[in-house]
Amino acid sequence: MILGLSPVIILAVALLVLIGFTFSGILVARDQAAQKRLIERREAVLRPHIRTQQIDIALFTKAVGPETTLVARATGWFGIDLERTDICPVPWWTVVAAAAIVADLTLTGLSMLLGSFAWIGFPVIWMFASRFMFGYFKGKRRQKLIVQFPDALMMIVRSIRVGVPVGEAIHIIAQEQPEPTAGEFRRVANQLSIGEPMDKAITAMARHSDLAEYRFFATALTLQSKAGGALSGTLENLADMIRKRVAVKERGHALASEARMSIYVLTGLPVFVAGAIVLLNPSYIALLLTDPLGNKILIAAVMSLLTGLGIMQLIVKKSVS
Repeated sequence: MILGLSPVIILAVALLVLIGFTFSGILVARDQAAQKRLIERREAVLRPHIRTQQIDIALFTKAVGPETTLVARATGWFGIDLERTDICPVPWWTVVAAAAIVADLTLTGLSMLLGSFAWIGFPVIWMFASRFMFGYFKGKRRQKLIVQFPDALMMIVRSIRVGVPVGEAIHIIAQEQPEPTAGEFRRVANQLSIGEPMDKAITAMARHSDLAEYRFFATALTLQSKAGGALSGTLENLADMIRKRVAVKERGHALASEARMSIYVLTGLPVFVAGAIVLLNPSYIALLLTDPLGNKILIAAVMSLLTGLGIMQLIVKKSVS
């Protein structure tokens, strides 16, 4: 044994480290492949329309920051984006702390079933819980941006048709639109106020929002500024396309309402039955709380119920995405 650790524990730790490196490598490779496909598609679409000036296709891809440090990589494993901390409605460190509490509670139950050996998985569960929470907040923010974006585009279209410059229309959106759309355009308005070129400011907003719709918007404005064209018609078509996509997604959610109701019923039924037994025959169910074997059965039941709930939610989400 090394430092008092058994070979089984050393092997388990090494396996967890190997799984972590494999998972991070898969994420990096998938992201690079997606960016490469996006660049090829943009080049194929934009190349026939370029007239006066070469446009940097890489401007419209997802943001790629500078060389990441060890701290940035470690925070990235937990889903923390230090360059976009505003995607979370609460300070990022509170989310990490809440994920640690969730991991602690989860492993407290697992340790009663598997023994103290289960605590080796604390970093992995902590990491996945943190990534899930940050992903939840990010998804909520992205959904709000998509729903609010058509109204912002139509404000720009109406402003252009009455002779208002695009820069002034962006200032109006930053003042009148709700959050988080107002915050995105406020950032552009501030950059324009200090002399930043329009195409760079819009591209920075598209990268910060991490939405394809915002990248289309940046592409349209950049093409219009370099090659000319009817901007109002392009933005109106983009707003109409986004509205149709939102309507299709909402229709999918409506069609999946029966499945979601089934999830709620299947999840609440065991809880309802347990509550009824507590009222009718408390001594019958008290064994789950007083007996050690009953504690293990109760914990296993709760874990299986939560796992089933998560799997069913994932299936419904994938079916309507």
